Amino acid sequence: MNERGMKKWLPYKSLDRQSDFLSKMAHRKSEVMKPLLSNEEAERINEMLCSYDGETVLVSYYEEGHIFDTFGVIDEIDTIYKYIKINDIIVHFSNLIGLE
Repeated sequence: MNERGMKKWLPYKSLDRQSDFLSKMAHRKSEVMKPLLSNEEAERINEMLCSYDGETVLVSYYEEGHIFDTFGVIDEIDTIYKYIKINDIIVHFSNLIGLE
């Protein structure tokens, strides 16, 4: 009889579609609700944007169930379309959570 030797088994992610599904489920499981801003916090963010003069800032924003932070100089503040552009990322005012 021929010996099989040591076989390595992959109990999870052994199929391509299964690994895609598991990674989507892990991503979906880490989603959070969008935090609500108080009136004072919204006014503070508005004041910082109105008086912005090229300083380096930390921007926190909400996108598709996750909270992201980016650090840098704001490239553009568009009050007509209501967004800011920082590090080639466009953040709409409605998704802005924090500005420091």
